[in-house]
Amino acid sequence: MLLLQTEIFRQPQLIIDAVMTFKKILRKLNNRYVYATLAFLVVILFIDQFNLFEQIRLHRSLKDQKQQIEYYQEEISQNKQYLEALQNDTATMEQVAREQYLMKRDNEVIYLIETQE
Repeated sequence: MLLLQTEIFRQPQLIIDAVMTFKKILRKLNNRYVYATLAFLVVILFIDQFNLFEQIRLHRSLKDQKQQIEYYQEEISQNKQYLEALQNDTATMEQVAREQYLMKRDNEVIYLIETQE
C-alpha cells in the first residue's frame, strides 16, 4: 500500500520536472538568432527558387536522363556494328535488300504472306 502511494506522488513530480525543463528550453530558444535561423531554413527549404521539392524533382530528372544516355549509347554501338556489317558483308547487304526493299534476282518470284495480329 505504501509503495502505491509513493508512486502516485512521484508521477506528478516527474511531470513538473518535464514542464520545467521544457520551459528552460523555450527560454533558451526565445531569441532573435533562433528566429532568424528558422526563417532562413523556411525560406531555403520551401520558398526559394531551388527549394527542397525542386531539388528532388531535378534529381529524378537527372537520373532519368542518365538512363536515357546509357540506352542511346547502347543503340549507337549496335547501329555502328550493323552499319559495319552492311558495308563489309555481302550476305548482310543481300538480306537487307531482299527483306526491307523487296529486291529480287531476275529469275525469282516473291510471294508476300501477311499475317493478322
